[in-house]
Amino acid sequence: MMKKLILMFVGALLMVACATPEERAARQAENLKMVKAAVGSQQYRINVSSMTPMRGTSTNVMGRWLKIDGNTIDCYLPYVGRDDAPHMKTRAEVKSDAKLEFKAEVENYNLQYMPNKKCGVITFTTSYGGDDYQFNINVDNSGRARIRVTPKSRDFIDYEGSVNAL
Repeated sequence: MMKKLILMFVGALLMVACATPEERAARQAENLKMVKAAVGSQQYRINVSSMTPMRGTSTNVMGRWLKIDGNTIDCYLPYVGRDDAPHMKTRAEVKSDAKLEFKAEVENYNLQYMPNKKCGVITFTTSYGGDDYQFNINVDNSGRARIRVTPKSRDFIDYEGSVNAL
């Protein structure tokens, strides 16, 4: 039973590896079409796979996302960073600062295609819980996204992930 499973796995890998350049190009073109349609219509979700705080090293992340659905952002991201304006906080406030979890309205959504860099740049702002956030998202032709979140009074943080249409 185990030998059959291993043979099936190896066979699947060989079939994927033997794809012709035309097949790969067709898959990439289809993926690019999906990414452009999703980002252009503001109907997408970025599944985050890693984060890099301003002061620290990159960390793998699982089960976190950033979703744009029309003029609404659904943000479910971890946060590591310092507050620029320290003040007395309760333990609950400090714990809530360790994440960016909110739903809010997107303001000033701007999408700019950069054909020479083969990417699109998305910028927008939003406000939630007394803080303002600036989002800058670079989406390349393969559907990979790099997100920079800059809170008004805290350190910025970068995320990486993949774009999926809603």
